[in-house]
Amino acid sequence: MKRERLFTIDSPSRAPLQVDGFRFTPKSNKKNTPSLAIIGSLGGNAIDQLFVASQIVEYLRTKEEADPKFITGEILVIPSINHFALNMGETYWPLDKTDINMMFPGYAQGETTQRIAHKLFEVIKDFDYGIILENRRDKANCIPYIKMIQSGYEDLKTAKLFGMQFIHHRQMEPTETVSLQYNWQLWGTKAYSLIFGHQGNVKHPLNSLVIDAIIRFMGKTGFIRGKVFDGYQSNIVTRDDIDVIKAARSGIFDSYVVPGESVKKGQILGYIIDSLEGRTLATLHSPSDGIISCKYNYSLIFEKSIAFRLIRM
Repeated sequence: MKRERLFTIDSPSRAPLQVDGFRFTPKSNKKNTPSLAIIGSLGGNAIDQLFVASQIVEYLRTKEEADPKFITGEILVIPSINHFALNMGETYWPLDKTDINMMFPGYAQGETTQRIAHKLFEVIKDFDYGIILENRRDKANCIPYIKMIQSGYEDLKTAKLFGMQFIHHRQMEPTETVSLQYNWQLWGTKAYSLIFGHQGNVKHPLNSLVIDAIIRFMGKTGFIRGKVFDGYQSNIVTRDDIDVIKAARSGIFDSYVVPGESVKKGQILGYIIDSLEGRTLATLHSPSDGIISCKYNYSLIFEKSIAFRLIRM
């Protein structure tokens, strides 16, 4: 393992932003080995993503020390990019509240987040594979899944090698033309976004599923030696396969199910309770048989907020 200073950006008000990566290279002289970059925390609330990236570094380091031939492809792990936001507990770049993941491929003479995106993209744009660790932007607790935008460059077949339960293959939003996944794919990298975790917290059971999926992917694509266990035969899900259950009233959200749980049509999923009087204002039922993929993760809910997402079976 080699720790590298990938780039530095000066700041007028504090210490320079210095982004480091951990590079693992095969010890053999074999040519045309595959290359993989793993991107951790792009935002200040992506603590799960930071944790998972750090655990991949630790896993590869210990395995390489035990067996110098364990690494069979080039792997670059960048656990954190937006250190300032992480240190301050901010979601986005603290000075102007902009999202680095909405700035790709970047601009060398632009605003700070554009320059960060540019410098990062110059480092990673020529990799064969790319993994982006992301959290959701809404108040939702979800099954870990792979997000693949319908860009025309996506590779669903290889995405199944992660062995995750679901691949959400969805239409691309106009704003995603400046996302890392789209621009990586545009430059010929097979890029995948792994969506998981809670904003600002570390959840070990969910993170373990993601770590296992990344190790599985590395094993099946020729980056590491040894046996890896098979995961799920991934189901490809589109928006047409998902039912959205919204809160009919605002109040205390009392959920009876958790993400990953199978439910039947008509089953009670939860209640909305009057926060002052305690009476039931609304009962939430499952519109079909399926699996709960996401659940609103706050105990107070507004009317018409999405309480559950259900993948129909």
